[in-house]
Amino acid sequence: MTVQTVCVGNVVLGEGRPKVIVPITGATADEILAAASTAISHEIDILEWRIDFFEGALDSGAVTSLAGQLAARLNGRPVLATFRTADEGGEKRIGVQDYVDLNLALIASGQVNAVDVEFFRGSDAVHTIIAAAHAQEMAVIASNHDFDATPPVGEIVSRLRAMQDMGADVAKLACTPHDVGDLLTLLSATWQMSVRYADHPIITMSMGRLGMLSRMTGAFFGSAATFGMVGRASAPGQIPVEDLNRILKLIGEWAPN
Repeated sequence: MTVQTVCVGNVVLGEGRPKVIVPITGATADEILAAASTAISHEIDILEWRIDFFEGALDSGAVTSLAGQLAARLNGRPVLATFRTADEGGEKRIGVQDYVDLNLALIASGQVNAVDVEFFRGSDAVHTIIAAAHAQEMAVIASNHDFDATPPVGEIVSRLRAMQDMGADVAKLACTPHDVGDLLTLLSATWQMSVRYADHPIITMSMGRLGMLSRMTGAFFGSAATFGMVGRASAPGQIPVEDLNRILKLIGEWAPN
């Protein structure tokens, strides 16, 4: 199936090898800016700012101000802004309207290149954020994270299709394996989605050590990006970016076109 590519700043998702996204998780402005400088000294494609780790995360003025400082520090490297809620493994709780308002402020600031919106925040919230981002020609990654289990293949595909149908530019799903069979379930669902239903890029991963293979093999199964680690991991099973790049390059030499 033909997949429409998506630009996050100057990085194109949906063509070539899976892109490497590195999260930064500092609590203070100084920690965040220092982590960003360290991250871009490595071979990465996109920097993800995990806003929920920031001590001022619930203050949209503080967030947008720091987003501007971050953009100035990155020399054009694209930024994905993510407030991961406590319901999906994040650091802080936030009401739905505050979640929407924070994302709208980030979008209006023009200081980030994409936003992550949690698919289960509610359809009104998701539609509002997507519409605002698209009005600014900004990409949206819709996401869902299951830290308890791995859903069946059909459910994974159904969620990814629903994200796509809501207008997200990229559909992302992460889940937790309890055995190798769960890893295979995630990989099978990724492949089925990519060859049968996806008209935009998808990103999937199986978390933890059991799921590490899923972070390396997107070129075979259809995941357009993977999350690597510089310093502190933001999710279980993230691979140090130097190792991840070596693995991706090796696999890319043998992956089907």
